[in-house]
Amino acid sequence: MDGFLRLSPREPRTPSSSPSSPPQTRLSFLEEPLPPSTTGITGLIAKTRMLLETSLAQGVTQQAYLADPSAMFFQSDKSDRGWGCGYRNIQMMLSYVVGQTGTTAAASTATTTTTPNVPTIPELQRQLEYAWTNGFDSQGAEQLKHKVEGTKKWIGTTEAWSVLCSLGIRCSILDFHTPSGPDGTHPAMFAAVYEYFNSPNWSPLSAPLSLHVDNSRQNGNEGQDRIIQTAKPPLYMQHQGHSRTIVGIEILKDDREMNLLVFDPGRWLHNAIPTLRRDAISQSISPSLGSKAVVAGDKKLDAQYLLKAFRLQVGSGVAKAQYQLLGISGLYNEDRCTGTGAGGSSLRSSSSTSPSLQLFTKYPSLSVGWTEDEHDSSKSVTSTRVP
Repeated sequence: MDGFLRLSPREPRTPSSSPSSPPQTRLSFLEEPLPPSTTGITGLIAKTRMLLETSLAQGVTQQAYLADPSAMFFQSDKSDRGWGCGYRNIQMMLSYVVGQTGTTAAASTATTTTTPNVPTIPELQRQLEYAWTNGFDSQGAEQLKHKVEGTKKWIGTTEAWSVLCSLGIRCSILDFHTPSGPDGTHPAMFAAVYEYFNSPNWSPLSAPLSLHVDNSRQNGNEGQDRIIQTAKPPLYMQHQGHSRTIVGIEILKDDREMNLLVFDPGRWLHNAIPTLRRDAISQSISPSLGSKAVVAGDKKLDAQYLLKAFRLQVGSGVAKAQYQLLGISGLYNEDRCTGTGAGGSSLRSSSSTSPSLQLFTKYPSLSVGWTEDEHDSSKSVTSTRVP
């Protein structure tokens, strides 16, 4: 796993472990980056915010929440088009985690960059097979015949779980197994996404309190016209045949309709977006209503047109029978002794042989660690059904 992972020994977790058992190993993050392994685009959260702020000033957007700006965009290319979206979305999730570990934080103002700590698709395929070999999602491994490296097999939420959890990344899954609204729509999923981004940074993905977005909360102080930048991880969203990474949610002024804000590895991205400057965006609403990239009057770029790359509408884009959301909430840290974590936070361990929890004060969304027992139990994929 070039540039991202290393194989390290793991001590027996309890005195009752069989002495004849072979030593356990797992893969962990490198502290120092190695030679580059892949390329992604950084700074798109900042560009999306810039466009949303223009849309806010134009009276189109009422409010929006965005994920942490360290999340990168990975687009499918000719080598994986038609089958690689699951891997690309795992790359986007991992780009956030890598940004928080301090190994290669993605600058919010950067453009295309070589990122040494985000694995390539072949590396992710090897990691998935490694996870299966070590007992993660045995049912999924059987379905895919324990082999993905060098193939074009599609993967989904359970494979993303196996990759992430095998790296010591704590995950949770919400399963929206049936539409909760008219015409096959999923307002409960929108409620879950809204509550996720509207909750404190340390609060993980969880089942929504209501099957619809609470309009009374929107109409209070939280409903003020503004674009909110959070430190939340993005979310992995899966439906039949495709997956995307959710990087935010937008509420429109007209009828308070909502859009998911997504990084879609299969969606076309206008070539002006990665290097977009505020002075290149028109403040006027185009008479063409976002159907052309350039506003005829001032010859500047149309914000509504460019936002099409990130918006996923309720009616047209979200009308599948079933959806799953995967969120990340913490890291398993292999340090075995009391020390100091990122941001100067304290690490505490109940014994010299149990793992300590690495708490991030700057990025509290990753402050939920897990115990050794939880790490072992993560080998079985679990989800919460909504409703």
